[in-house]
Amino acid sequence: MEGIIDLITGRQLPDSEDEPVRQAAEARLLELGYRPEQVAVDHCRQVETDQGPLPVRADLLVSLEGRPALLIRCARGSLVSREREAVAAARLVADPWPPLSAVYNGESGELLDTAEGKVLAEGGNALPGPEALAELMARRAPRGASERETLQAARIYRAYGFISCPGQCSV
Repeated sequence: MEGIIDLITGRQLPDSEDEPVRQAAEARLLELGYRPEQVAVDHCRQVETDQGPLPVRADLLVSLEGRPALLIRCARGSLVSREREAVAAARLVADPWPPLSAVYNGESGELLDTAEGKVLAEGGNALPGPEALAELMARRAPRGASERETLQAARIYRAYGFISCPGQCSV
């Protein structure tokens, strides 16, 4: 079987167009000082919505002190076109949700506030290291989505699922 060896899990993965982007994100996280056990790869959660169950997947989910801290959506191309998808996924993937989300294309990224959807940082150094992430988390109280926010996030996330290849998510 040909494929890529995942930097975080050590598992062999099938080669795909976006996998090199995720491997670049994983390499960047390790370079910044994260330990492999702080980074979940393909973290999945099933969310019940008004349109039925919805499997939600985080390409990468970084945790600090046992709390989800940062969801990273890894994809080639434009970052701005993935902002809403990343924020929606972050609002669904855990309760409380990770206070920060990011999009990363292998070279550059955007760090987003999950509650507000605002861009906090952009460029090659957008992904924060563990100390900076801890500081950012300290300024944000744990928060979960209201029923209305969950439904809105589910609709956005589901829409992106129709325009991209579905990930494998068995919850």
